[in-house]
Amino acid sequence: MYLVILSLICVVFLVIVKTEFMLEMFQKKVYNEDGKYFIWIKENKRIVFFSLEFFSFFLFLLAYFLEDEISVFLVILGDIGCFFELLRITSLYKEYQPKKLILTKKMKRLIGTIALCYFLPIMIYITDYKDGYLWLTLETIITYFNYFIVWFCYRLNRPVERTIERYEWQKAQVKLEKMKDLKVVGITGTYGKTSTKYILEEVLKKKYICQSTPKNVNTLHGMVSSVNSYLDPEEELLIAEMGAYKPGVVQSICDLIHPQFAILTTIEINQITSFGTKDNTVNALFELIESLPKEGVAILNKDDWEQVEYPGEIACQKIWISLEQPADYLAQEIQYSREGTSFSVWEKDTNQKYKVRTKLLGKHNIYHILSVIALARILGLEVEEILPVIEDLRPLENHLDMHDFGYMYQMNNTHRSNPLGAKDALDVLELMPGIKVVITTGMQNLGEKTEELNNIFGTQVAKVANYVILINEKSTKSVFQGLIESGFEKEKIYIVNEVADAYTLLQQMETKKKIYALFESDDDLKD
Repeated sequence: MYLVILSLICVVFLVIVKTEFMLEMFQKKVYNEDGKYFIWIKENKRIVFFSLEFFSFFLFLLAYFLEDEISVFLVILGDIGCFFELLRITSLYKEYQPKKLILTKKMKRLIGTIALCYFLPIMIYITDYKDGYLWLTLETIITYFNYFIVWFCYRLNRPVERTIERYEWQKAQVKLEKMKDLKVVGITGTYGKTSTKYILEEVLKKKYICQSTPKNVNTLHGMVSSVNSYLDPEEELLIAEMGAYKPGVVQSICDLIHPQFAILTTIEINQITSFGTKDNTVNALFELIESLPKEGVAILNKDDWEQVEYPGEIACQKIWISLEQPADYLAQEIQYSREGTSFSVWEKDTNQKYKVRTKLLGKHNIYHILSVIALARILGLEVEEILPVIEDLRPLENHLDMHDFGYMYQMNNTHRSNPLGAKDALDVLELMPGIKVVITTGMQNLGEKTEELNNIFGTQVAKVANYVILINEKSTKSVFQGLIESGFEKEKIYIVNEVADAYTLLQQMETKKKIYALFESDDDLKD
């Protein structure tokens, strides 16, 4: 009996670690939206089907049928198999880098259902422990199918989730209908939504009582929750970040909040797996613009060819920003330094030119600031009200923010690595006066073009960096190839497993010049 209990404890511990890993992958794959989770399973059969608890399952099953002396030995071997499977799952965290589990209410309910599924056999064993090996076998085989148990429990919860979603939607709708004077700004695009939202809220707080969707929340469910939880009746303006994961998503958010103003940051056609085609990608983002009323205003980027060439009919007023083309708001005389960015803005309607200074770095931030200035002017703010706020802005955490560590300046760009943001970060790094080091895990989640775009990133890094530190050999293979193909010295490329090793290497670099280290990845690279 005691051996069975110890073995069950071992299996339960494996269940907890393995389930956490799979829930993180399940959440990363948007709860199997468009089959993303099953695509991952198909691409990773080795992980899913060749696990050591299957070996333990057979040992526990044999122990049930054989004599006690042999059974004890088999159970111990089975426990060893579970222990090594636990080590294997731990190593998968480094290899596949799932996003940290976000404990939403839906996720908590899913965890509850999964726990019930796993602990039911244990409860049966507690009531009748004579067949301990049998229940141990059952628990182990359920653990083996963990990857599918997660999905099964999610499907089991769907009727409840749909009922909750309908109730929450109606509650948000009633709340918004009562706020008849509420101004609503929608922000969408491939990249830059969160940064633009942050800057816009800081500026508009000078004139309005503002509320924005929190952090990186940009789904319909997130919008409903934000309205119900955070939007107060005295709010004058709502800023809504909208993520376009597939056609119709942005439109569904617009149907709830009815925006009158919009900013479309940028359209980058790299990842179209969830949209099917390039046109679907563009149309999905323009759902926000087409939802605006005739008296509405859309802020568009004239340097983005996809926006300029959009063939659909837009009823609202269009305001164009640019760094390169004649536009309603044009940025010129751009200068970067370690302290930040400065540039001039020419405003077409008033024919005035003014100097903008900001601590934010990167070309992409100039586009964000231009968009914010354009919309703030439409909403009645004076230039004198806007510029001091922009000058005082602090970079968002992990959005190309710079920190002085004594032996180096760390440029942290680890919010969500993407081709445009990475190239902008390299442009800023190139202007810095010291030794330039790029630390990266490579860019992930770019669909079929992931390897190609990482290869291009490697060629871009080769033109700027003095040294390169690659974290995780597997995920940075294409970056490495791009570096070598560009003639970058192999001796100046370091490959490590952990970010802690990268910090150690940086501390050991002997140089008379200050080190500028750009950390570029999809996830926060912290020791």
